[in-house]
Amino acid sequence: MNGNEDRIIAHSPHFISILEKARKVAASSANVLITGESGTGKELIARYIHEKSARDKEKFIPINCSAIPEHLLEAELFGHSKGAFTGASSSKPGLFEEAHGGTLFLDEIGDMDLHLQSKLLRVIQEKKVKRVGENHYRPLDIRILAATHNDLNSDVQNKKFREDLFFRLNVVPLEIPPLRERTEDIQPLAQYFLQKYSARHHSHELRFGPEVFDFLRAQAWVGNVRELENSIERAVVLCDEPEISVDHIQGGSRKNALMMTGWSSLFDRVREKEGRLLSLEEFSRHYIEYALHVNKGAREKTAKDLGIDRKTLYRRTQSTDSTELVDRP
Repeated sequence: MNGNEDRIIAHSPHFISILEKARKVAASSANVLITGESGTGKELIARYIHEKSARDKEKFIPINCSAIPEHLLEAELFGHSKGAFTGASSSKPGLFEEAHGGTLFLDEIGDMDLHLQSKLLRVIQEKKVKRVGENHYRPLDIRILAATHNDLNSDVQNKKFREDLFFRLNVVPLEIPPLRERTEDIQPLAQYFLQKYSARHHSHELRFGPEVFDFLRAQAWVGNVRELENSIERAVVLCDEPEISVDHIQGGSRKNALMMTGWSSLFDRVREKEGRLLSLEEFSRHYIEYALHVNKGAREKTAKDLGIDRKTLYRRTQSTDSTELVDRP
């Protein structure tokens, strides 16, 4: 679910309890750390908190800390003066200043460089910011919301994330459950995405076939809500009949069918190799490797199919030899 046009759909008791907690914390000024796997809708929850807060008439500024190169992120966050570095032809306020009075959402905060973590901590503590190349500070009135799919407790122990910053951000923790733990939401989410993309792609009125929802509930959804959304959009684009079938969701081709129905044999090969049941995190890495094999190593396409970004795909395929588990052509 991406951007302002999407709404939160919650039928799962677990997810409803998360929303209730988010609604309560919205009334305060406390910093919130939102955790959960990629594609679970962490930004949507951050927007929900902003919209339920007293700052709702002011700006909500999101930034993905993993999407901007480290050497540019500092200037993007803090701003810069004219001539501060090569190419800085004029002064520019950073996102902290732009969010003044409103909310700044720092997505994938766990990927931020330790040097920048130190500067971020100072901004949070002192409520003022200094542009790159300047010597004076500017006062700030902002609320910080942060999110990550990383285990920050582990990162703190491994000296990859500052403990003092973690405690500053983690005043109120919100852990968003993966889609596989909120299966009650799969059918209404699918219906919502069907309406959304039918309208966007000017398709005729579509409906789901009777077998589709059982199929959707049986999937692991490694990419969570984002992967489900991509699957429904693909089905809408491919379907030229009144009814969407499982074949449309699979992509109407043998390659995509393998992606969605090859679980049984993959489970068998994983079990044979490891001699035990894998954790969900371990198996997700194996499945990503399987998807890469089906897509002949095309990382960009595989990331798109799974509903994750390329950096996440690369990180989650490290330190695994699961390519050995798939049949070679």
